[in-house]
Amino acid sequence: MTPAARLQAAIEILDQLSGTRATAEAVLKQWGQANRYAGSKDRRAIADRVYRCLRGKQRLLWAMQADERGAGRALVLASLSLVDGLSIPEIEVLFSGEGYGPKALSQAERERLEGGEGEAPAWVTTGLPQFVVSRFETQFGADWPAEATALMMPRAPIDLRVNGNKTTREAMIEALEADGLSPEPTPFSKYGIRLSAEPPPNLVKLDIYQSGQIEIQDEGSQLAAFIAGAGLLPGAAKVVDFCAGGGGKTLALAQMMDGNGDIYACDVVEKRLKAIEPRLLRAGASAHFMHFFDPDDTAQLEVLKGADLLLVDAPCSGSGTWRRHPEEAHRLSEDKVAALHTLQTQILDRAAQCVKIGGRLVYVTCSVLDDENARTADAFEAAHPFFDALPIHTLLEHGGLYIDHTARLTKLARTGHRLSLTPHTTQTDGFFIAAYTRTQ
Repeated sequence: MTPAARLQAAIEILDQLSGTRATAEAVLKQWGQANRYAGSKDRRAIADRVYRCLRGKQRLLWAMQADERGAGRALVLASLSLVDGLSIPEIEVLFSGEGYGPKALSQAERERLEGGEGEAPAWVTTGLPQFVVSRFETQFGADWPAEATALMMPRAPIDLRVNGNKTTREAMIEALEADGLSPEPTPFSKYGIRLSAEPPPNLVKLDIYQSGQIEIQDEGSQLAAFIAGAGLLPGAAKVVDFCAGGGGKTLALAQMMDGNGDIYACDVVEKRLKAIEPRLLRAGASAHFMHFFDPDDTAQLEVLKGADLLLVDAPCSGSGTWRRHPEEAHRLSEDKVAALHTLQTQILDRAAQCVKIGGRLVYVTCSVLDDENARTADAFEAAHPFFDALPIHTLLEHGGLYIDHTARLTKLARTGHRLSLTPHTTQTDGFFIAAYTRTQ
């Protein structure tokens, strides 16, 4: 494909994204399957352009004075000018209307490109949804622009978790280097490996992935599972992953338990649970599965009662992963955040019933919004006085087998039993972790 044809493909994909709830990754994959003539370099270049446009979407639309719907052409034009730094004559070579490339520039488009960005409000320059800016200003103070930029602008690296029950991190780094990649140890997780995101490798085809020696998992997600402390429990422990989703944390918990005790992976979507099974088989682990076909069914909860550890990785906005899924930022609304907070408190109410006296409950989100984090934790604590705060540093100190630089993480847990991770402070996805012990 010519450079111009790649740009036209990016325009079409961006237009398709504006009219669907599908992820950018899914739409790009669908486009690739429907256009087999596009080689791997073509697909990579098109994906890179799409993500450049999505990360700077607010800024690019503002510069072109374009509406969001069907704005693929405006986004690509603005990205060439403002992100790549191309001059108008250079852009005109690509937008010539020849072959399979985009049609020639209109006079209005040329004037917008000549006019530059202009003075834009904060929500435009940072890329955040407009209603989120005030929340960032309150939560992060003077650091909020840096937090926003780290969350929205760079392409995230690819993090892997080494299955310590099968191999070592050193061996996996050597194997990845042998495959031509550039791995390095993650700073906090002792089982984490970080890869440069450019170009993103097809890891699932590697032998070390197929044999269950590595899993793709952000370091923040690894830390959330390790901090829960499944490895500190007695051999016959009962561990519940209450909102298991795709099972990343289920697998990390299984690694910590090393075949001891029982893990229950639960979710309201049966398809997600079925997707965990092959991952567990690769890892050499096992779990019990429970599909919550009715989340209010008390009979189902009876099966889970007596849990030594219950991890609630609750449904959330996913705002902590916007550097990976920038399209999701522009689909979030204030009403949706409020509804998620309500859902999270309901889930925690149900989950609390299953924890035994002396057992531990750990609440986790991959969000950076206090509405879903501190506010939800506050509501839980007010409604459940029989759960005591469990200081994060006690879990970090005893989790030394899995976590390094615990002093730095302890410093971030300013309120003792709560820890916030962000791309800016820890170079991970955004996560919130709160830990409790049931006393009566």
